Amino acid sequence: MLKQILRSLAQLVRSLMQWINSLVRVKNDTLTVLFFGKTGVGKSSTLNVLFGLNWATDHAVACTKKPHIAYIDASHYSGFPYKQVRVVDLPGIGESLAGDKKYMAYYKKWIPQADSLVWVTQANTRAYKRDEIFLKQLKPFFKKSLFLIVALNKIDCLGVYEGEKPFQIETAEPSEDQIKLIPEKIDDIYNIFKGAINGSVIFNKNHIVPYTSFYGWGLEKLKTRIFIRS
Repeated sequence: MLKQILRSLAQLVRSLMQWINSLVRVKNDTLTVLFFGKTGVGKSSTLNVLFGLNWATDHAVACTKKPHIAYIDASHYSGFPYKQVRVVDLPGIGESLAGDKKYMAYYKKWIPQADSLVWVTQANTRAYKRDEIFLKQLKPFFKKSLFLIVALNKIDCLGVYEGEKPFQIETAEPSEDQIKLIPEKIDDIYNIFKGAINGSVIFNKNHIVPYTSFYGWGLEKLKTRIFIRS
């Protein structure tokens, strides 16, 4: 009788260990990437084009009211150590004071779980105060291993309202004037974000990726940066 009980307990322990190991294996096989930023900068649009999703977008009102999650099969990417990517689209900041307060619970929950944080912002503005404020507020939830990418969207609009030559629609590339402005914009973003982060995570200039979700220029480089994480 005692031997039967011991055998049953041993079998139960083995089953429990197998279950725990499967959970660890699933966790290790999945890269969690958060997409974050001000409302209206094109987070959901970027995700739709990057990963073939069909999440709602709107130019007038915020569509993302709670985290949207998708699992992307990444097994066919050569050299990529994960089988899948868990993509999380978080509600945008700056919609309203009430919204910022409500969504903070989502940020606190998801940021500690993230392997990478893609902070989406836009090139056609000089106003990054809201990004800076929220970076400082969220910094305590960053783990040291977090990989931060700044996705610099709307390159196609860079300098357009200042008399610079517009984006070349025929070739789907920035104009010569815009190409000259991009390094200056990256320097500006780098200094603002580096000051706000203040060494909490590793952040270099090559973590800033200019692109346009509308025309597709730079998106492949952004996807590569997300997968390679370097």
